[in-house]
Amino acid sequence: MSTEQLLDTPSGNAVVVALDHGLSLGSPDGFHNPDETLDKVLAGEPDAVLVGPHFARHYQDRLQEAGVDVVLTADVVTFSTSPGRDDGEDLWTPAFDAEFLEELDPVGVKVVLVFGRDDNETFRKNIEYIGELAEDLRGTGVPLVVEPVMWGERIPDQLETDADYVADAMRMGWEFGADILKAPYTGSVESFEPLVENSPVPVMILGGAATGTTRAMLESVEGSMEAGARGLMIGRTIWKSDNPERTVSALMDIVHEGASVEEAWDEAEPATIASGRES
Repeated sequence: MSTEQLLDTPSGNAVVVALDHGLSLGSPDGFHNPDETLDKVLAGEPDAVLVGPHFARHYQDRLQEAGVDVVLTADVVTFSTSPGRDDGEDLWTPAFDAEFLEELDPVGVKVVLVFGRDDNETFRKNIEYIGELAEDLRGTGVPLVVEPVMWGERIPDQLETDADYVADAMRMGWEFGADILKAPYTGSVESFEPLVENSPVPVMILGGAATGTTRAMLESVEGSMEAGARGLMIGRTIWKSDNPERTVSALMDIVHEGASVEEAWDEAEPATIASGRES
């Protein structure tokens, strides 16, 4: 198992801000100007960003200057053949091969594992690609991050964070080759802790539905860390907040210093977050 690059921090945990949304969503609200959004995120000094390889290549100098590592997205999942639109379709494909990804010196490579699909052939190809990517990365020192999610039409929205569903999805994720899991938080320490304890690979959390307040997101992170998670890979709930720099700084305190939400965040002006599917 190779996790040393991504989790090579004094605490052994990591704050990774997801900025790979352009691969699937085009130019979403709050991310029309990639230079501006990236600068706001980098100002908070996260450990790494999750981006597409061409984003990483384009902003390589800026990321190196900031001392921020990159986790690269290897596939594309989108919901329409029209640019930036969601027509409810389930479109997934491998997009970048391991050799190209390794050239950009990532600390991790991420791929999704989508459950609940109507198209069994797409699901089969998804599993096959994860297995191939795991073997391609073996021995390179670059961990494979698998993101098991319940985005398919066969799974109702309310079950996307169901503990039983998530437990099965996490188990399958590392059985297929994950070195690290990017998993949905199940909503409570009590329900999530056994899942983390039963996983032989480190668990980081994804953002879930991007609704509510920044404080609510921070509370989920605090709960996941108490349950044994090793950090997070969250996107829209960070860069669409009123103050991404402040949000990242609070996450760094919670993830690395064990701070509570009360210690890391001022309750006076909670930032609202727009709704939508999260990474």
